[in-house]
Amino acid sequence: MSEIVAETEQGTDAFAFQDEILPLVSRTFALTIPELPKPLDTAVANAYLLCRIADTIEDDAELPTADKAYWHDEFTAVVENLTGGHALGEMLAPKLAAQTPDAELRLVSNTATVLAVTAELDARQQRAIARCVRIMCHGMPDFERAASIDGLPTQRHLDRYCYFVAGVVGEMLTELFAGHVPALDKTDRPLAQWAVSFGQGLQMTNILKDIWTDHARGVCWLPQDVFARYGFDLERLGSARSRADNEAFAAGMRELISVAHGHLRNALEYTLSMPSDQTGIRRFCLWSIGLAVLTLRKLHANPLYTDGEEVKVSRRTVKATIFTTNLAVGDNERLRHLFHLIAKPLPALTPELTDEPGAPVTESEPAAQSKAASHTASTRPDGVTATIKRARDRLVADQADDGHWCYECEADCTIPAEYILMMHFTGEIDRTREARIASFLRQKQGVDGGWPLYYGGELELSCSVKCYYALKIAGDDPDAPHMRHAREAILARGGAGGVNVFTLIALAQFGQVPWRAVPFIPVEVMLLPRVSPFHISKVSYWSRAVMVPLFILTSLRAMARNPRGVNVRELFTTPPEEQREFTAVSGPISRLFKRMDKLGRGFEPFIPGMVRKRAMKRAEAWIRERINSEHGIGAIFPAMVNAYEALGELGYSADHPDRASTKRAIDNLVVDRGDTDTVQPCASPVWDTGIAALALQAADDDTNSEPACAGLDWLCDRQVLDAPGDWRDEHPDLPGGGWPFQYQNAHYPDLDDTAMIGWALQVTGDSERYGFALTRAANWLRGMQSSNGGVAAFDSDNNHTYLNAIPFADHGALLDPPSVDVTARALTVFGLMQRPEAEDQAFIERGLNYIKREQEADGSWFGRWGTNYIYGTWSVLEAVNALGEDLSQPWIQSAITWLKGMQRADGSWGEDQGSYWQPPRGRADIATSFQTAWAMLGLMAVGEHPSPALDRGAEWLIARQGADGAWHDPEHTAPGFPRVFYLKYHGYTRYFPLWALARYRRVTATDT
Repeated sequence: MSEIVAETEQGTDAFAFQDEILPLVSRTFALTIPELPKPLDTAVANAYLLCRIADTIEDDAELPTADKAYWHDEFTAVVENLTGGHALGEMLAPKLAAQTPDAELRLVSNTATVLAVTAELDARQQRAIARCVRIMCHGMPDFERAASIDGLPTQRHLDRYCYFVAGVVGEMLTELFAGHVPALDKTDRPLAQWAVSFGQGLQMTNILKDIWTDHARGVCWLPQDVFARYGFDLERLGSARSRADNEAFAAGMRELISVAHGHLRNALEYTLSMPSDQTGIRRFCLWSIGLAVLTLRKLHANPLYTDGEEVKVSRRTVKATIFTTNLAVGDNERLRHLFHLIAKPLPALTPELTDEPGAPVTESEPAAQSKAASHTASTRPDGVTATIKRARDRLVADQADDGHWCYECEADCTIPAEYILMMHFTGEIDRTREARIASFLRQKQGVDGGWPLYYGGELELSCSVKCYYALKIAGDDPDAPHMRHAREAILARGGAGGVNVFTLIALAQFGQVPWRAVPFIPVEVMLLPRVSPFHISKVSYWSRAVMVPLFILTSLRAMARNPRGVNVRELFTTPPEEQREFTAVSGPISRLFKRMDKLGRGFEPFIPGMVRKRAMKRAEAWIRERINSEHGIGAIFPAMVNAYEALGELGYSADHPDRASTKRAIDNLVVDRGDTDTVQPCASPVWDTGIAALALQAADDDTNSEPACAGLDWLCDRQVLDAPGDWRDEHPDLPGGGWPFQYQNAHYPDLDDTAMIGWALQVTGDSERYGFALTRAANWLRGMQSSNGGVAAFDSDNNHTYLNAIPFADHGALLDPPSVDVTARALTVFGLMQRPEAEDQAFIERGLNYIKREQEADGSWFGRWGTNYIYGTWSVLEAVNALGEDLSQPWIQSAITWLKGMQRADGSWGEDQGSYWQPPRGRADIATSFQTAWAMLGLMAVGEHPSPALDRGAEWLIARQGADGAWHDPEHTAPGFPRVFYLKYHGYTRYFPLWALARYRRVTATDT
């Protein structure tokens, strides 16, 4: 360091100078850097000052471009060699423009003083800083030479510019942070990509708020291609503009705001990857994110601003941001909630992340549209018809001989794990099937050691405990690496003492926890009158079908045979017999029910034997009435397993017709995947057939498409007209007319399936062939409307929300309240039918009012039965089109704006299952064919064509079609129960993209 000390000013202390100059050149970093822990703050401050010198060279208004490149090279050499700073400062400072702020002149003059601090840093820090300066100084001159008042050619050029100015700083900070927090070197999270995205988001925000400042000095960093897509030429930026110009410019601004918002989402994930005890690092990041989001809100509210003061965040707001982030700094969930609360009005696009953000833009990459083409808003990509043909051929090839379709309906690994546990409960073990299912479970184990609820999700404790137990009971060595990994992951998350109620019941049956761990659910519930607040009619069909057999099992304290005597006590952090509480209390009502639960448990020994016997008989009769032959009770796996076990405990032999048919129903859900077996939660033939018919009607451009009609004929033969059903309890005089979701489930027809099939029937226009079925379906839908105007999946007015607070209902999915997506589907049918009856008009009015009330503040709708807001919004836009609503209404326009804003930069749409949490969690890089299809269908339904958004979506779908004519997304497609249970309908990648592209072909042909 002796040479550097010699180069500094006489008597100047380098560290004191750094502390003194920092607030003079940046008030923001003078505020945030001191929050960092020592000695990290010194390294970051030093890095910032060196980057600021590089920025000063780049921003100088008088230095010729060639001179800037020269000084960038000289400065890079000085930083890398830690010598020559004094000479550089003496020669460069006098050459800077007269308007250069005094603080910046002083900083440049004292380059050697700043480097004196650099020399005191450790080798890793020095390398990180030198790399950052080198990349900045080599990259920025490229853009200085190409700087123009007309903007950058493309979004890709903007991304690259933001990388050189700010993204590389994110990379450097990550290195400095990892030097201070060694655990960051071991994380499997994509910190490097998020770090670049963090910097790009901040820089994009700066560019958007400084448009007019930059324009005044003769430069523009906006991308020409983005604005050209909306018909705006950046050459007209400073000129008088028409209303159409302003609308086009505002549309381009919204897209860039969406991309910047997407980058800041990544910035949040980057910040939350910092250990929660590193509050200083988190504050340093969070304050920048908060201010950027608030700036984007200002820009979104006023995209046509003409003065930077109009979008400046006030000091009061800055202080409020600092205060609120400080309160939540160590709590990831609260921080996510805070971020999404502040960012809620903003549209978002998921930006493309790359491993080489500084790579040159090649000739093959999209360039800006030419002047001649810049006003052309839409260009249909090549290959649409060929893609449709391949997809259609694939779909028709999948059709069964009798006309129907049925694709695999996949859940999480809880279902196959429960199949293995069922075999060991009854002692009826099929070793071959056990081994094949165990192999499937091993394949699905996550890198974190556990099993998630959905593709790409985090370890879920209850699912992981069941999978571990299933593998161990199937014979896996608990000391095998995969089992040890799973065990360590489960214990790290609190152990098996924290699982949900259904898992506690399984553990109690296998003797792993005491029965007091299980909520009190006595079979005497079956004797309660209908007016009782706990009558089974007040819960959903799926809850009834699962619970009634459970009443028998828990009242009998039924114990598993467990012939191999396998236990999992190693999964508990506290011995289960010593654990006092197993179910959490979430509020006053929950606390009351918990006390009632304890009182009921104490009273149970005094229940007369005759009462219990009568209750058992009633539960037994209830099950047998709904046994549903080889399709199973409720046609859902959990209910079938419980019924099979309950009937066995009641003395029914394995060959008794009811028990034997239930076992066949369970085995019918097993799926052979070649080397492994998995188990479906249910089958989906009716749902698959209805949507496949709609897709083929569009693809064949023929409302009476032959394969579609074959499917509809198959469906009409299975319409539930006069069969008994639980829904009749509330509607005894309503004629039936629905369809179940599965092959057979007469007690529980599905309103959503019925609406989807009614839609397809109406499209045919063949009243002679399908009129009876359609009329019965529509009348049944109308009669099942809930009092709030909405339509649920299986019942009406099944909204006794207090029941979600009982200890048994920790999954929060006990009920079947109305949902927007089902309501919208029913309204679509009625809109297409256009019946004049007053009853229909009242149904439509109530349903539409319900949908309007349920709209989110950002314009979207929640998707109960498909993931998530994209699905809900698509459903509603189809309905408003069918109803002939005035599409200029603000509530519809806000939905359209939201849906457009959700498009990713590559043309796709996507949404993670984590969006069902509040605040949302999960991945930001989701792009799926089925969600892209939903978004395109929604936009086309409301006349958003021609449209560059649709063109890009179609191009994305075309590029990602598989050789077999289908699309192959690994993601789950829908919640069974949000946050608890998720589904992957394998048919969604067969028919939804086909439907979207077929409609796209038709509307673009019309546009042409």
